[in-house]
Amino acid sequence: MSGSVRGCAVAAAVAVCAVLAGPLASAQASNATLRATVNSYNSRIRHDEARVLDGLSAYKNHHPAPLIRAIRHEVRDLNALKRQLAGESGSTARGRAAKSDIIQGVGLIASAYVALERDVQAPSGFRPVSLAKVRAKVIRGRAKLLAGLKLLA
Repeated sequence: MSGSVRGCAVAAAVAVCAVLAGPLASAQASNATLRATVNSYNSRIRHDEARVLDGLSAYKNHHPAPLIRAIRHEVRDLNALKRQLAGESGSTARGRAAKSDIIQGVGLIASAYVALERDVQAPSGFRPVSLAKVRAKVIRGRAKLLAGLKLLA
């Protein structure tokens, strides 16, 4: 075998190995990517939660605008997290289960806040959802979210 043919064969073998090893390397990194995505949204969601709590205290004083603004911002960030996670995949069964739990938990929290926003904006004759129901849904969502995070740890 001549030197140039041998060089081409080695290059082809390296290319085939790179193609075959590529999916394996990315699969191993997928759970880490899920963790990194959740961590990147962590500070935003905590800040949004604080703004919702501040909005609730303003709402008690008959000022609904800060609460509505905070809820919309929170829901927007939660939906962005869901979209980001939907495009990623877990490398293990635990990673896939964690992703599913996190998406379900974030969805429950977002839907509770959307219901609260709808009630805040409704005319006074509308029968609002109780804050206890909203809290219960948020607590269930947080429990799902935490279960997913524990699976990723």
